[in-house]
Amino acid sequence: MELLFWLSFVFVAYTYVGYPVGIWILSRLRRDEPVDPAVVAEWPAVTVVIAVHDEAARLAAKLENLRALDYPRDRLRFLFVSDGSTDGTDALLAREPDVTFVRYPERRGKAYALNVAMAHVETPVVVFADVRQRIERPAVRHLVARLMQPGVGAVSGELLHVDPRTLTAAHIGLYWRYEKWIRKAESRFASTVGVTGALYVMRREDYTPLEPGTLLDDFEQPMHLARRGRRVVFEPRAVMYDELEQNMAGERKRKIRTLTGNFQSFARHRWLFLPWQNPLWVQFVSHKWFRLLVPYALGVMYTSSVLSSGTLYRAAATLQGAFYALSFAGAAIPMLRRSRLVSFAEVFVELNRASVLALGNYLDGRIDARWEKT
Repeated sequence: MELLFWLSFVFVAYTYVGYPVGIWILSRLRRDEPVDPAVVAEWPAVTVVIAVHDEAARLAAKLENLRALDYPRDRLRFLFVSDGSTDGTDALLAREPDVTFVRYPERRGKAYALNVAMAHVETPVVVFADVRQRIERPAVRHLVARLMQPGVGAVSGELLHVDPRTLTAAHIGLYWRYEKWIRKAESRFASTVGVTGALYVMRREDYTPLEPGTLLDDFEQPMHLARRGRRVVFEPRAVMYDELEQNMAGERKRKIRTLTGNFQSFARHRWLFLPWQNPLWVQFVSHKWFRLLVPYALGVMYTSSVLSSGTLYRAAATLQGAFYALSFAGAAIPMLRRSRLVSFAEVFVELNRASVLALGNYLDGRIDARWEKT
């Protein structure tokens, strides 16, 4: 039992601390100079692609945001694909003279919509975005300038969350900042294992058609590029803004969908687990795969500490039990979430619980490519 405790402890510590710190240290040994958009002599033509479903309420603000982007207007195009919208979205988009609009009646999900969109893209560069987030004016310039660097295949923008009005939202935001810290280190060292789906750029010729029902285009497209030897980098100056989920119910729904998508991608693309086919094997295993195994390691660590004898193991069991009790208390009694420790415990446990539920979703075949607002 003692051996199981220490093996699981080391595994969890490596996943949450060892790998992030290690990749950060390695990244400091690499020189990765930012690109100044002012030195770009000629900007390529770009199409901003957005898939929408029933987004009539957000379209006006999104179009205003896109038209305000600081990119040569004669080199910038907008393409919207309506995935079976029924709320007036189609009528609104059809009236916009500077928007290429494609629609189909049956709702089929984002992957299908993106494949349809790419059949209509004529520019050499494509920016994928979502309707909800507000993009900063110079963001596309920074993305495209970075894409023009030799060896770069895709560039991810940076998502910033605004006004975390609850401690739960603040701790979800803390987790996201932790994730971005890891991604920035991976990007500087070599390449990151995924992009921010709400804003990323790649070349049209590099797009790999997505299989039906794909949940995570922002993971699969970058990994296909990495397999071909292209870098996938993170550009912190290409900023977009979004609001955090204010409660765990919305965050749980979003996280379960994302993690279900991970299991789907892993099963479809077995080469991800082969180091001679996946150039980012260490990053993939340490950042993506091990994270999904952490809930089970936590269970082994707690059980083995309870069943082991000795003061150290009794103390470890007590501390773990107290931490989980705080999480359950926060979930049962909302007012307790005013405590930072309770709120943090609830978010930590819920995010790991989401991984277990996502695996159940995948194994039971409960995968719906049609995304829902949270």
